[in-house]
Amino acid sequence: MRTVGIQAAVQEELIDLASKIQAIELGTDENEVEIPEAEPRESRVRALLRSLDERFPILSNWVGGRLDIEVPALFVSLGAHALILLVLGMIGLAVQQEVRREFQSLIETHTELGELDAKIDFQDLDMADKPLTNETVGGTFAPNLAPTTVSAPPGISADPATASANGGAPLELTALEISQANRIAVPTASMLGQTVSVKGNGAEYADGVDGAVDRVAQEILGKLEKGRTLVVWAFDASASLAVEREKLSKQVETIYGHIAELDRDQLSNEGLLTSVVAFGKEREAMTASPTNSREEIVSAIRSVSLDTTGIESTFGTVAEIARRWGRFKDAKGHPYQLMIIVVTDEVGDDESRLEEAIAMANRNKAPVYVLGSQALFGRAMGAMDYFDPKSKQRFRNLPVRQGPESVALEQIKLPFWYDGYQYDMLNSGFGPYALCRLARATGGIFFLTRLGPETRMGFDPVRMLEYKPDLVSREQYEGALTKHPVRQAVIEAALITQQRMGPQPSLTFPPADTPEFKTVMADNQTKAALTANAVDEALGPITQAAKQRDRETSRRWQAHYDLIRGRLLAMKIRCYEYNWACATMKKDMPKFKNERSNAWKLVPNDEIQYSDKAAEAAKQAKELLKRVVDEHPGTPWAVLAQREMKDAFGFKWVETYVRPPQPRGMDAAAKKKRNEPMKKMTRPVEPPKL
Repeated sequence: MRTVGIQAAVQEELIDLASKIQAIELGTDENEVEIPEAEPRESRVRALLRSLDERFPILSNWVGGRLDIEVPALFVSLGAHALILLVLGMIGLAVQQEVRREFQSLIETHTELGELDAKIDFQDLDMADKPLTNETVGGTFAPNLAPTTVSAPPGISADPATASANGGAPLELTALEISQANRIAVPTASMLGQTVSVKGNGAEYADGVDGAVDRVAQEILGKLEKGRTLVVWAFDASASLAVEREKLSKQVETIYGHIAELDRDQLSNEGLLTSVVAFGKEREAMTASPTNSREEIVSAIRSVSLDTTGIESTFGTVAEIARRWGRFKDAKGHPYQLMIIVVTDEVGDDESRLEEAIAMANRNKAPVYVLGSQALFGRAMGAMDYFDPKSKQRFRNLPVRQGPESVALEQIKLPFWYDGYQYDMLNSGFGPYALCRLARATGGIFFLTRLGPETRMGFDPVRMLEYKPDLVSREQYEGALTKHPVRQAVIEAALITQQRMGPQPSLTFPPADTPEFKTVMADNQTKAALTANAVDEALGPITQAAKQRDRETSRRWQAHYDLIRGRLLAMKIRCYEYNWACATMKKDMPKFKNERSNAWKLVPNDEIQYSDKAAEAAKQAKELLKRVVDEHPGTPWAVLAQREMKDAFGFKWVETYVRPPQPRGMDAAAKKKRNEPMKKMTRPVEPPKL
């Protein structure tokens, strides 16, 4: 480097300067040249010094010799050394400035590369000027609530010493051909949604099928750079994907067109082959053999026959594809590397074969890419609307398995007692566990292409990255639970509420002067008691793990624990307050103040009346829920905690009006008249199985 040359030059100048100083001090230069005689002024000075030496001999002893000799030599030496220090300082400053210029040039080189990388993949991630909100934006996710860190491009070291290898030659970015840049659709942040994750580290958020297919195209091109490639598209043949399959067939045709333009030799020489497989309960190869014909590929996708069983053998299909085509060779004996792309909107019904599929794919070095739906938060079953093209009917809320995002259900089943959105189908911000694990464990990527109904709240994927579920095997997951008391308590509480939670009691009752009033109240007290029992049982492991809470390091499990404990305590107080309010009403029913009122209903009340101990527990529940909101903003946990705190934990009675029930008796003529229209109605169409 230039720094080494500067140091060598400095050393040479110092040696030369030292020789000259030595010559001055000794009276000769380095070549033994005689020093010229002093000027007359110098002679007068020497005469004065000799006079002082004669009058004050003690001065000569102090300086170690004659004054007319030692004093001039002393001043010369001091001046020479001062000159050396000055020169050294100036040279050191020059060296420092030169090194700084070199270091800055290296940093600027890396900064430029990093900025280029940001422009390609992260151009829409800066949300600092946009308001923070939990509302869904554009039907996808809410704005970013956390900054995005852009790393240096792969293969580029951030160390200046490493970057300046090969004699300090500056790093150069390979020029991108203009024709290639214009032909291939490079995915941007706007196409992929909110973030781009690294391969094998979770999911990428694609802006629908269009963005995902563009991203998959890059993966195919990257695979082709390493050699001949066989791509197998596996399509879920269920009815819910019919529209997207048609749309995807057009996108695939475009993608293969791009690849042909960029590298026509790969297609003409059969460097890229493709097969299409449809799966439902069974599997069917839609292409007779791997092909490089775009027309055959598109025709195969469009000819996927509808599977009406509602069963998806997703993981068995992946295992079978890897087994059948993992070591594929063409007729000439050329080996191909396998790449599997699964397109589905559900988890699959053979999750027990997940690890088998992973092992088979890894054995054949076949990464698995998945285009799928977002998982529900802490729930397995979701709902989907479907329009049947045959019957021309629209079916609402058909059941589909879309979760959970974790190995086990990590959230309690606990309804909210008051009106308002129940958040029983809340998006998790992640794909389903099994599909995400399949992609991650094989070196592929899960692409989130379907976000669910717009009524479901979305979450910033950048913020959610620190709450990633554990994408390990079920065996590893269960083994880790035994080492983490807080996590084990969360799973136990979730399981208890899923199995034991009682029905929700009513808050509005029949007219007070009817026989049904006390009966309905007694039935609802029983419901509240059943709920209280389940809550008490779930609080058991949660309370036992309370001392271990601060030792838990995972943000996800911290949020789980605090939310579950806060919600369970809040529900326990509500159950006690509900029974207390009912018992008070039975004992002493007040009179109506409004003439029109004829019934009573329960509404939230801040005052806790059951006991002082209950009031203290209510205070603790509020603190836990507020902690969740403060420490985990912009997450599903914060949304559920805010919903729980929306209504006070206590109750009070308010009068209302309820229409009296109609008489039960009905004559034969009235019954006949009522049933007449029903006979003319056609039998409803049975909803399809998605």
